[in-house]
Amino acid sequence: MLARDVVGTVPVGSDLRRLVRALATDYPDTWTYAVDGLIGASPETLVTVSGGTVTARVLAGTIPRGTDAGDDVAASDTLAHSDENLDEHRYAVRSVLDLVAALHPTAAVAGTPTDAAIEVIRRIEPFDRGRYAGPVGWVDANGDGEWAIALRCAQIGAPPARRFATYSDTIPVVAHAGAGIVAGSDPDAELIETRVKFRPIVDALA
Repeated sequence: MLARDVVGTVPVGSDLRRLVRALATDYPDTWTYAVDGLIGASPETLVTVSGGTVTARVLAGTIPRGTDAGDDVAASDTLAHSDENLDEHRYAVRSVLDLVAALHPTAAVAGTPTDAAIEVIRRIEPFDRGRYAGPVGWVDANGDGEWAIALRCAQIGAPPARRFATYSDTIPVVAHAGAGIVAGSDPDAELIETRVKFRPIVDALA
């Protein structure tokens, strides 16, 4: 995935709770988050652990769908009773953060093969992504937790890696959006895709 950014400002003293509320209301099927100035509504849950059950909703997953609902149920049943997968689940419950580290970055946000794709991204993208496309979430003392991929988001206030002109009456805002680039991708269509992905955060800020 290659990304681009849009830089703007909000007035000092803005009630950022309104931004979070607008995202949660307008995009109820997403995972709305606000962590230290990073605010967004991600469609992709990286991993959820609850009571010993591990689930994930990564839109660029690698398990193929069946040809019909029956095939899907059969595939799910196979995974649910796979000794290998059950062992992985037990390990995940013991250490949710280790699982997050193992799953991230996904091919959807970093490309594949991962190391080569990340090197290309570093050369091509003219900015530091900061926390964009990183894991964001929570974990409790029981090992339960939920982690999403920080997409469709904006950083309110300058992160350490970025430098902006400062004004006494405004705070910098950086929004990010990306598009998956594969062989045959149409540049104009990919640009339009990033505009669509900017819409939730831009509309909420407005």
